[in-house]
Amino acid sequence: MARLTTDQVKSIAHQIKEACEKYGWKYDVRGEVLTIHKYFTPGDLDGFRDADMEYYSIIGLLPRSRAGSDWGTEGVGSFVAHENGHFVMNRSGGNLNVLKCLAKL
Repeated sequence: MARLTTDQVKSIAHQIKEACEKYGWKYDVRGEVLTIHKYFTPGDLDGFRDADMEYYSIIGLLPRSRAGSDWGTEGVGSFVAHENGHFVMNRSGGNLNVLKCLAKL
C-alpha cells in the first residue's frame, strides 16, 4: 500500500467528517478505532434500515493500513439497535494518520 501524503490524509479526514454531517452520524476516535453512531426513533424500521445502508459509506472512507475489522450493530446487536434506536459501527486497522487528523477536527 502506498503512503498517503499529508494532503491526502487531511482530505480523507474531512471527507469522513462531512459524510457524518451529511447523514446525521457522530464519530469518535478512540486510540486506533473509529466509532460512528446514529440515533433514530426506537422501533423505527425505516430509521434502522437507513442507518444500515449509510454506515459503510462513512467507515469505508477510512483506508486500512494494517489488519483490522468492522464490527458493531450486527446479529443480535441489530435487534437491540432497532429496539433502542442507536446504531453503532467500529473500524479498526485504519490509517493512523487519518485517525489522528480526524480526532483533531
